Amino acid sequence: MTPEITFRELQRTDVRWLHEACWSDQNRAYVEMMFRRAFTLQNRNRGGARVAVVNNRACAFGLVTIWSHVAEISDLVVSGELRGLGIGTALLGELTRLAQQLGSKTLEIGARVNNTRAIALYERVGFVPNRTINLRLTTGVEDIVYLQKSIE
Repeated sequence: MTPEITFRELQRTDVRWLHEACWSDQNRAYVEMMFRRAFTLQNRNRGGARVAVVNNRACAFGLVTIWSHVAEISDLVVSGELRGLGIGTALLGELTRLAQQLGSKTLEIGARVNNTRAIALYERVGFVPNRTINLRLTTGVEDIVYLQKSIE
């Protein structure tokens, strides 16, 4: 059963909750850096972050960045104990609306090729595989599949 979910813009006070719920394996400085990037994009009208709230607690995060020809969803994460309840699907819908409001016609999202659960979710909501590239991540070089969909 999907819990009652509300969405709102990212707030500076979300650092603590989201760090604990979504990035407990990262240091707080990493989460603060992501927040700074999100606020910078928002202030420049080149993207923004949304937070999913369940039971008055921030439990999921996603970021949209507007590039020249495409909008990209990145850093999509749902608190571990709430995965599988529809929060990620609902957050993808919210981020899609944000990208549309910011004028994008194409939306993309990347996932590690071995993250079959995420890829299945993205395909379920209309994304199709577009390309696979090697990216250097904090965990080393990984194969990332990018999926796209039209949002006109």
